[in-house]
Amino acid sequence: MKIASMGRRAGLLAMVSTIALAASAMAASAQETIKMGGIVSITGGGASIGKVATIAWKMAVDEINAAGGINGKKVELVLADTTTDPTHAVSEARRLISNEKVQLLVGPATSQETIPIVAVTNEKKLVQVSTAASTDLTPKFGPYHFSDSVTGLNQMKANIDYALDVLKLTKLALISDNGGMSKAAVSDIVAYMKSRKADPVIIQEFPFRAEDMTPQLFSMRNAGAQAILMINSIGDDSRKLLENRADIGWDVPVLANQTMTNYAVGNVKILGEAAFKNVYSTQFVGMTYCPNDPVGASEFAKFAKRAAEKVPDLERMGGAPSLIPYYIQPLILADAVRGAGTTDGDVLAKWIEQNAGKIKVSIGPLDASDSNHFLPSPAAIKVVKTPYKLRSDGLAERVDCSS
Repeated sequence: MKIASMGRRAGLLAMVSTIALAASAMAASAQETIKMGGIVSITGGGASIGKVATIAWKMAVDEINAAGGINGKKVELVLADTTTDPTHAVSEARRLISNEKVQLLVGPATSQETIPIVAVTNEKKLVQVSTAASTDLTPKFGPYHFSDSVTGLNQMKANIDYALDVLKLTKLALISDNGGMSKAAVSDIVAYMKSRKADPVIIQEFPFRAEDMTPQLFSMRNAGAQAILMINSIGDDSRKLLENRADIGWDVPVLANQTMTNYAVGNVKILGEAAFKNVYSTQFVGMTYCPNDPVGASEFAKFAKRAAEKVPDLERMGGAPSLIPYYIQPLILADAVRGAGTTDGDVLAKWIEQNAGKIKVSIGPLDASDSNHFLPSPAAIKVVKTPYKLRSDGLAERVDCSS
């Protein structure tokens, strides 16, 4: 009986040991991997953005891992679909953090999805980089949230100055989508226009994926607008405004934010070059050129070449510029974790606030502080002309080049 009992105990000990070893191996494996969540509209109204974002994130993560990962740890990208629904987005963010155990988060694309998710990342102290540009996303509101977009006002400031100072136009109409970023920006844009003594002659709004903007265009034309200032979030709406502008035969100048630039290559294939007459838009300085700049030398040009080799339908999606806002997000987080030495939210967020200028990305200089989590420096934004006509290395021509 004693021998049998000893045998059972030995078997039980062996089983416990095996389970412990397995658990230890799983823990070691988890420690060797950094899980990065990627949350975006893969389906729903914003699915076109989701396709671009997921391709860009995967490219970045592959490159991070090919270069040795982050502090020797491989990055695992775990995707979640917001379905373009803020309520569902919150549920998916919780799933990523609680079930998938992600340590970092990239996305989503729009402010109306990002703002409710920030409540979750705040609770879990998880650092997040999105493209949301709502002015509501202050460090106080989202201490762990950073954006690689420029605020709505800063996206349009250069356009306003160019319209007033170079084109010598004074009667400007303002149109925006009804998303969080744009709606929050309108009051700031109007205040800046007032400071320049150029109150908008009319302000118009349209819903995401608008089917027709001719009513807004007729209203702006009837108000005597000499130019249209446009701020919006998705390429489909940029295309619709230009399409309807052509429909009514009104070639008044359009000065748009980066959305116009990022989707111009794809949109010109649908609309034709004539639709882009008198169209200007803003872009990151690292994605622009002056005629004397060498071809292919910039970091963005090198990225554009890699993207063209890896993404079969790149041009249809808007070219390399459409990928870049999402592509740089994992790179920003990777550099930050390397610098901070941890994914701990408090330490990592503080490191970014104090060291954003050390992070090198292809768009241009970054900056941050405890009062500003919008990473691109004001010096990173320039106005470009013919945004659809990229140089062979993927760069758009700036308007401020000296002769």
